[in-house]
Amino acid sequence: MNKMLKSTFLVLVMLYGGALLAAGNMSAYKIDKANSKVSFQGSKIFVVPVKGVFKDFDGVVDLNDKGLAKLEGKVVVNSVNSKDETRDEHIRGESLFDSTKYPYITFKMTSFEALKDGKGLVKGVLSMHGVEKNITLESSITKTDTKATLILTGEVNVKKDFGMKSYAIMNNNVKFSVNLALDRE
Repeated sequence: MNKMLKSTFLVLVMLYGGALLAAGNMSAYKIDKANSKVSFQGSKIFVVPVKGVFKDFDGVVDLNDKGLAKLEGKVVVNSVNSKDETRDEHIRGESLFDSTKYPYITFKMTSFEALKDGKGLVKGVLSMHGVEKNITLESSITKTDTKATLILTGEVNVKKDFGMKSYAIMNNNVKFSVNLALDRE
């Protein structure tokens, strides 16, 4: 019995140690907001693309040797800026984001798959307009000892995937890009 208890203890120690090794050299990073950007691009059919940014955002980013260990983000919908106040009011309004009822867009990573040359696939839950949807983003990470850059890109159909209303002349696919300048904590 004593031998079995020792064997069980040894297995648990090995599993715990393996989990620590799998986490790699994880480091927390702070977002340098002055040099970061959350942007989007939509369009009306047969019209020049509509581009904009969200000026107020925050998040948690942890990197390890394999890439992303943790990623969570939050965007304030009312911070939208497309360089046209009338359009921004429409974007914030009931027919699209309905920011009074749904003031934030959030993302929480569920997994990361490292590819080649700092590229990867980030899977997670995007919450927008009261709807949670599993999505996959393409990512690119470059880092030095004290700084890193994380670029995330994706595309969603705001009408089909998130239940937003839109005009008949609006293309419902919206591309977005998150460019984060990061400082190691």
